[in-house]
Amino acid sequence: MPSDRRGRSRSNSSERLPRGVEEISEKDFFLKNDEFQRWLKEEKDKYFTELSGDKARSYFRKFVKSWNKGRLSSKYYQGAVQETASSSTSYKWAFASSDRVSEKEIRGARDAVRDATSRSMPSSDRPVQGPSLPGSSAAAQSASDKQWERETLEEKQERERRASRKRARMDEEDRIEDAIGPREVGRERLQENKRARRENDRSFREKDNEPDIDADSLMGGDSFQARLAQRDAAKKRFEEKRNHDRESREQANRERVDALKQKDKATMEMFKALAKERFG
Repeated sequence: MPSDRRGRSRSNSSERLPRGVEEISEKDFFLKNDEFQRWLKEEKDKYFTELSGDKARSYFRKFVKSWNKGRLSSKYYQGAVQETASSSTSYKWAFASSDRVSEKEIRGARDAVRDATSRSMPSSDRPVQGPSLPGSSAAAQSASDKQWERETLEEKQERERRASRKRARMDEEDRIEDAIGPREVGRERLQENKRARRENDRSFREKDNEPDIDADSLMGGDSFQARLAQRDAAKKRFEEKRNHDRESREQANRERVDALKQKDKATMEMFKALAKERFG
C-alpha cells in the first residue's frame, strides 16, 4: 500500500539520522542557519552573502535532503557548528586584531544577512520555531530573530506615524490658508504703514528746513541771547524729532501687534469652525 511505503520511507530516514536528531524541512531555514552557512562554505565553496534569495533557498533544499538522509558530518547533528563571519562572507575584516572579531561585529553581520534573506523570502516560507537541539545555539537564534522582527516592525510603524502627522499638518495649513487668505495681505498692510511713516518723516524734515527767526530781532541784538535762543531752538528741534521717531516706532509696533492678533484671532476662529464641523 502507498501509505505503508511512505511510513517505511520515514522510518528508514529516521534510522539513518543519529539518535535524538529529527528531520528538518525548508521552514527550518533560520533554525539551521549556522549549520547551513558552514555546509555552504565547506561543501559547496559558497558564501551565504553572495547568494540571491532564490539561490539560498535552492541550496537550503539540498542541505535539508542531505540532513534527512544522514549524509552530513556528525558535527552538524551534534550542534557543534556555530556561525562565524568567515563562513557567511568572503570579506576580510580589517579590525585592530585580525585574529579576533568582537561579538558586536558578528551580530551586526548576522543581522545584515538576516535582513537581506527575510526580505526575499515569502511569508509562507518564514521559519516555524520548534524545540532546540541539545548543545545548539537554536534557542538564542530564535530569540534574536523575534527581537529583530519586533524592532523592524516598530521602526516601520513609527515612520508611518511621522509621515501621517506631517501630511495632516500640511493639509491643515492648506485649509487655514484657503480660509483666511495668503500671508501677503499682512505684508501689504505693513508696507502701507511704512510708506505713511516715510511721508510723515519727509514733511518733518521739510519743516526743519524753514528759516529760523532772526536772533537779533528775537533777542534785541544781544549776541549772547541770540546764541542761547539758537541753542534752545536746536534742542527743541532735536527733542521733537526724537519724540516723533519714538512715536513712529511705537505706532509701527502697535500696528504689527494688532496685525498678529488679528491673524491669531482668524486662525482660532478657523480652528473652532473646523472643530465644530468635525465634532459637532
